[in-house]
Amino acid sequence: MPAADFLKTVIGLGKLSLMGTYRSKAYVYYAPHDVRLGEIAFTPGPREIAVKILAAGRCGTDKTIYQRGHYRVDSNAPVVLGHELVAEVVEVGDEVAALTEGVGCLDGRPVPAAARMFSPGERVTVQGRIARYRDGLMLLEDPINNLSFYTDGAYSQYMLVTEDMIRSGSVFHVPDTVDTAQAVLVEPTACALESIFSTPHPSGVDREGRHLFRAGIRPGGNTCVIGSGTVSMVYAMLARVEGAAKVVVLVRSESKAELVRRILGDDVVTAIVPRLGEDMPLEEKMEAEAHIVSELEAITEGYLFDDVVAACADSGAQRLMLKLYNRSGYAVGACFGGTHDVVDRADMDQHHYRLAKTIGSSGTSNKTMQTVLDWLAEGKISLNGFASEHHYTFETPPEEFFTTTSGGLKPILYPWE
Repeated sequence: MPAADFLKTVIGLGKLSLMGTYRSKAYVYYAPHDVRLGEIAFTPGPREIAVKILAAGRCGTDKTIYQRGHYRVDSNAPVVLGHELVAEVVEVGDEVAALTEGVGCLDGRPVPAAARMFSPGERVTVQGRIARYRDGLMLLEDPINNLSFYTDGAYSQYMLVTEDMIRSGSVFHVPDTVDTAQAVLVEPTACALESIFSTPHPSGVDREGRHLFRAGIRPGGNTCVIGSGTVSMVYAMLARVEGAAKVVVLVRSESKAELVRRILGDDVVTAIVPRLGEDMPLEEKMEAEAHIVSELEAITEGYLFDDVVAACADSGAQRLMLKLYNRSGYAVGACFGGTHDVVDRADMDQHHYRLAKTIGSSGTSNKTMQTVLDWLAEGKISLNGFASEHHYTFETPPEEFFTTTSGGLKPILYPWE
């Protein structure tokens, strides 16, 4: 490690400690449209870990924060964004292995040995939201910590892994068989899988008539994914892995359809739908959407879909989602990505009087993060090709990194190139 990057300090009596001060380049967020290339510095404590960021993916949330801000982020600015990462352990505090008292999802339980035993040189990834839990499920409000919201994140050369991240079991060993290009996508993939794992399909009723549910994609059913970005394609891949018989991906152009086919192959069907302008009168939108539904009925022999995913930042996609549910069965919609604007003139009868449900997803559980890592190591899934091949570096102006479409795929920052 170059001396200019790492300033080592000796601490303690009769015992050598390697904990020192790390200085590194970083994209520092100050306010909407104000991210600057600067320098950060931190000194890890005995209950913390210093890591070297190998790659960091740009989440759609980061782009939104750059463009519009976020009340929780703005109140903590200046702060370094970035929570999708793979990193190399550089130094481990002397007391990390002794952090046995759990917090967050491990509240009231001991921290497993594997979640607090780390060695310099190994690769890790993290689950950045240290949430409170009830009945084993994450609560979104009032998290204990939130990487890149409350604590400096991964758009830097070095990052501090805090005590609460370790005590919540939120730091994960990356298997040697999982390369860096795939490891950086573990967190967004886990978010998509978390959404799938929370979709409730009825499996029957009990003797008194209470509905019983099975979580996940309906096996043997039809899934529709609206969108063609990295997360959309991850969702489509996971739907097939989870047992969907047919997966249809809605895209805006032939070039987008070609991108989806190149990455997902014959596992999915693509359908091109026109972009409906924001200024288009509602009646025209409704007519255009009715035509889209008719075309998708033809693809699915009139059945439409058991699971519909609105994985794009478009309120129109959410309105369309409600129209694509199978009308004679139990359908589930997942607003994974996108806005939460009012969906104008949606067919709410399908929700109130029929059998559809709409769920959302924000973040992922630790269990699902580990599942994605296990599936990658086992070869059950592959994330090769899902991110942009362009390597963004600190030579890239911050505005470009935070706003690029990157050919429709996730941009990745490589802070050491």
